[in-house]
Amino acid sequence: MKTIHSLFSNIPSSDVDKYIKKALLIERGLCSGLEYKKLGGRKLHLAKHLIRFKLGHYRLIFKFTSSGFALEALIQRKSLNRFLKRR
Repeated sequence: MKTIHSLFSNIPSSDVDKYIKKALLIERGLCSGLEYKKLGGRKLHLAKHLIRFKLGHYRLIFKFTSSGFALEALIQRKSLNRFLKRR
């Protein structure tokens, strides 16, 4: 199972300091039942089961499943199209 900390292990430490707090708040909000739109999430047009959240020049991707939301990926904004085309 993917965790926020494991996804942030591959990015520079200066970016981790900026964005990990917000990422953890988003994850807790989704787990507690808050609507993803209130947390700033958007459904992706090419993959309706994926929801993205902006974290600076990164995108935090969650997958909508029958049991709730599952963490999918943390990618750079410029890599979002390539990520979606691989699906």
